Amino acid sequence: MIKRKFLLLFIWTISCAVFSQEKFEKEYRVKPSEVPEKSFKLIKSWRFKKKVKWYAEESNDGKTFEAKTVHLNHVYSIEFNENGTLLDLEKKVSFSELEKNIQEKIKNKLSKKFKKYKFKKIQIQYKGLEEEVQKALLQLPRNEIKASIFYEIVLKAKKEKGYALYEVLLDEKGQIIKELKFKPTNSDNLEF
Repeated sequence: MIKRKFLLLFIWTISCAVFSQEKFEKEYRVKPSEVPEKSFKLIKSWRFKKKVKWYAEESNDGKTFEAKTVHLNHVYSIEFNENGTLLDLEKKVSFSELEKNIQEKIKNKLSKKFKKYKFKKIQIQYKGLEEEVQKALLQLPRNEIKASIFYEIVLKAKKEKGYALYEVLLDEKGQIIKELKFKPTNSDNLEF
């Protein structure tokens, strides 16, 4: 009987985590010696001119490591899993830096989803093979990059009543892939 109760509790806990629509994220600074060697070597081989800062991040998706730096006047975050495998590269941009057709697709989708919204943070996300992701760093034309492109947007938005912070992930066609509401914290500061 105890085993059955434990099993039901376990299944309920997992299902709550899987179907959760709230975003939890905790980020903290780590030393280069604390990150996977594979990821450290890749970042070193890319020879950034500016200092690279390392962070660990715990979120709904588990634990990852991020290298953050400024490169060609943009803030970049390069994310790795715990084994040091590259997950994605994110480039922080303003909405006006996006191509006009992408701007229209994003505004169209968000207007259908929210009554009102205001952009807080926009990142172009590149996923794929290391060589293809690196091409995005070199800022090559889109037709020369075979990495998949997504748009990760943090916004303050209103649905029915009251405002909340959301993270929305869209693909190149402007389709919403994921929408997460930030989990309320005891602090007024968000941990990105």
